[in-house]
This record gives sequence, structure tokens and C-alpha cells, in this order.
Amino acid sequence: MSNRSENDRLDSWKAIARHLGRSVRTVRRWEYHEGLPVHRHMHKAQASVYAYAGELDSWRARRSAHQQPAKSPAAKTAPGSKQSQGLSIAVLPFTFSGPDAAQAWVADGFTEEMINGFSALPGLRVTSRTSTLGFQNSPLETTDIIRTLGVSHLLEGGIVGDGTRLRINVRLIDSGRDDHLWSRQFTGSMDEVFDIQERIARAVVTALKMQLKPADDRRLTERSLDDLAAWRRLVQARQLALRWRPDTLEKARVLLDEALAIAGDHPDILAAFGRILLQHREAGQDPEGQLLAQAEDLAKRAQVTGPERAGTRVLQGWLAYARGDWPQAIEQLSQALEIDQDDPDALSLLANCLLLTGQVSRAESVIGHLVAVDPLTPLSLCMPGFLHAMEGRFEQAVPHYQAMLERDPGNPVARLFNVWVLFAAGRREAAESTAAEFNTPGARGLAGTLPARVAQCFTQAFTSQEVHLELTPADQLVVENSEMYARFLAEAYAFAGNERDAIAWMNRAVDLGFANHRYLANHDPFFANLADSDDKKALLRRVEGLSREA
Repeated sequence: MSNRSENDRLDSWKAIARHLGRSVRTVRRWEYHEGLPVHRHMHKAQASVYAYAGELDSWRARRSAHQQPAKSPAAKTAPGSKQSQGLSIAVLPFTFSGPDAAQAWVADGFTEEMINGFSALPGLRVTSRTSTLGFQNSPLETTDIIRTLGVSHLLEGGIVGDGTRLRINVRLIDSGRDDHLWSRQFTGSMDEVFDIQERIARAVVTALKMQLKPADDRRLTERSLDDLAAWRRLVQARQLALRWRPDTLEKARVLLDEALAIAGDHPDILAAFGRILLQHREAGQDPEGQLLAQAEDLAKRAQVTGPERAGTRVLQGWLAYARGDWPQAIEQLSQALEIDQDDPDALSLLANCLLLTGQVSRAESVIGHLVAVDPLTPLSLCMPGFLHAMEGRFEQAVPHYQAMLERDPGNPVARLFNVWVLFAAGRREAAESTAAEFNTPGARGLAGTLPARVAQCFTQAFTSQEVHLELTPADQLVVENSEMYARFLAEAYAFAGNERDAIAWMNRAVDLGFANHRYLANHDPFFANLADSDDKKALLRRVEGLSREA
């Protein structure tokens, strides 16, 4: 008997939340993590949501019947993982007040240092900086923030400073008690900022009743930089890099050049510099490969000065990924996570490499950890969807990709991902509508971008047109050196029935590291459109061999 009736249809998040007696944030979290039955209808401008009261009531009854809420496959945790242990903390961005607003960087740097210090401690899951950033100056109650981030404790504070003296007020909140464990004030000079950070960290460890081994205790005292001038430039460069724009990335490069001139070849500066150069490259700003060569040089220097720093390993992992050497990338990223188990960059790239080499079971655990430590970042939101997609569960993948796009609507790659997954799920009208949105006034200049043109290739294939992609010389280099673009083009050509170009581009994706035989042979709906020719069989044999090696 159907639980659906047009009379009990709820046509907004507010109506759904009102029916369940919860906040909109809570019901959206339930949909993401626990399968709350919410439907979407695609329009030209956006996707609207609706649900049926009967389905919601049945879901609530099933949920109440179990002590543990249902989780998506990507949210499962490995036995003994940090997620399976209940101790977790989020450090909200520290606020700053003082006569000179230019000194606000101190609060950003202090927040980073606190997160880095806690991330080094086994047995404590730490929410990433990118996920807590959205709660800066948030009007939400701390209890709502705790529930959203899924942590047992919350650390928040504010800094008052004049460039010379600091006063730092800190509060540690326990979700179980719905109250603060302690509230304290720390004072000192700017030269004592690292000592204050260590004192606060130790006070938190004591309040959480954590027993540290000597090695863990030493990690708690590790500092990024001792030189305040270099540290300021490193902090400001990292903040600029979060914006992912060519102009801010260029400003970050200038700051890191200055930091290196002050502090010499410090591994944290070198690693941050290398990542920023790779961000430039990922944005298509490196047609001649010069930035890649510079990043390689920075990685070598970081290996000399700080071989066991997590940032050094992460940079080496990204470089191996850029070269298509994914076994090496997996090794370096795994080593980085042994040093810093909660590094979101290492977790997300490792999960990506594991999925594209067919190591789904291992990727599942990594994605579960990523979602726990970085639950609100767009890339983290889509990674469970990527897992579903690589296993052929495209309809289940769609909400995760849509959540990514909703959080970052100006990201052309996020929109391309949605076009791809909607076509793969057979939701072709929605896919066409999403592709058309590249050309709407609200798309903020996305028309004509490389992701927009690749998305159009899928639409051309669906409408039985000949797939045609015009590339500038710079774009040609980007596509030829990107596993993702090569794979998407291969699938678009396969969708159109163009075997020759489909096989050629998929072989290029394989050259760049793609080795998921199970997906290509059993789940790829685009390649299933091609006949079992000798060339297709040869490609599958090649991918199968690489998959075994992985």
C-alpha cells in the first residue's frame, strides 16, 4: 500500500521540518546521513524539494525501532577508527577585537594552531577548519552547531589584542551536559602566542581526561613556525588560498615568497607553497607545466627539511596524483594520515585515488572518516556520491552531488558533476536543465568555461548530435592531463555511440591512472552503449590488469 498522497505532500524544507518537529538543518542532515525520504524536482533555475507525510512517518517509525540510525555505506567506520570512538572536538574560528583590524590574522592563525595540535592526538576526532569556518559569527546556538558537526565537544574563544598584548577568552562546551566544562582567560604578549596555544590545548586535554603517550605529548608542543613575521604570512596565505581565485592565489604566492625569505626552507611554508601552485594548475593556469615543475622542486626541499611533516607527505601525494602515479599517491597520503589522521586534503584525495583504482572497500572507510571530520565542505559532501556512482548506484549518488552544488553554486566543476551523474541515473531532463544553467544570468560567468563545454558534450550525445568540443591550446593541455576530463569525454562519446573517440579518451584516462575495471565493465551506463568490439575488449583487459596491480 502506497504511503504517497498528493493531499499530504509537503512542498518545502520548512514544511518537512514542521511535520517532523525539528529544525530545517536537522531534517536536511537526516536526509544526508540517514536516508530521510525527500524528493527533488528540477527546474531551470534550481531544484525544489518535497516529501510525503506518510513516507516521513514510516521512516520515523523504522528509525525509532532501531537503536542505531541507518547510515549510508560511505558513513560506515572501520573497527577502532577515531570515528568509532566517541571523543571529538570542533574548534570554532576565534573572533578578534582590537584597535587595528589588520591584526585579525592572529585569530585565524590561533584557530589553525589549535586544530593542528589536536589533530595530532590519536583518539580525538577533530573537525576541519573548512567545515567550522561557516560558523564564524553564526547566530546559531552552540548546541545546534554541535549537532550539525556531530562532535562531543566544542571549543570557542575570542582574542583581544593591540599587536603587542593579547587577552584570550576560551570556553569548552560538552554536548552531553549541554553546558561548558570550563571558561578561562589567558593573557600574554604576541611573542608568547604559541605558549598560550599550548597551555589551552593542555587544559582541554586535561578536561577531556585524555592520557597522552610521550610521543603524543611532544606532538602537542610542535609549532608551525617560531618566527612571528613568517607565521603571519603563512596564515594569511592559507586564508587567501581558501578562495581558489587566480588573484588570491597570486597574493598567497607573494606572501609565501616573503615567508621563505624570512624563515628559510621551512617545510610548512614549502608545502603550502607547493599546494598553492597545484591549485593554480588545477584551475588551468599552467599550460606549459612550469608550475608543476616548481611544485616538484618545493616538495624536494620540504623532503630535506621536514620529511616527517604531514604537509610534506600531502604535497608529495598531490604531485604523484598529478603525474598519474596513483599507487605512489596512495602511499604518500596514507603516510600523511599516520602523522595527522584528520587531514581533510589527504582524506579526500586518498578516497578519490582508491575509488578510481577500484579499491572500494578501503575508500568506504576513508570517506566515512572524511565526512566525520569535514562534513560541510562541498567536496566532502559529494564523496559518498562518488562511492555510490563507482558501484553503479547513480540514483543514490544524485543527492550527494546536488548537496555539493547547493553549497557551492558558482563552482563550474560541481555543476559538471551534476550533469554527469544525472545523465548516468537516467534523469535526462534534469541533466539537460542543469547543463543549461551554465548559460543563465545567475551562473556568474560560467558559460564558456571548460566544464560548461564538457557538460554540453553530454547534452549533444543525448540529443543525438555529433559530440564536438572546441579546445584552445591551453584547454587541450588541461584535458589531456586530467583523468577526470579525459574520462568524462570518453563517456560522452560513448553515450553518442562514437566508439573510436570513446576508446581513445578512456585510454588516455587510463594513462593518467584510472583503473576501476569493475565500474567500466559492469556499471558505466555510457560505455554499456558501445558494442563489444575488439578495441573495447582490449581496453577492458588493460584496465583489468592495472586494477589487479592496484
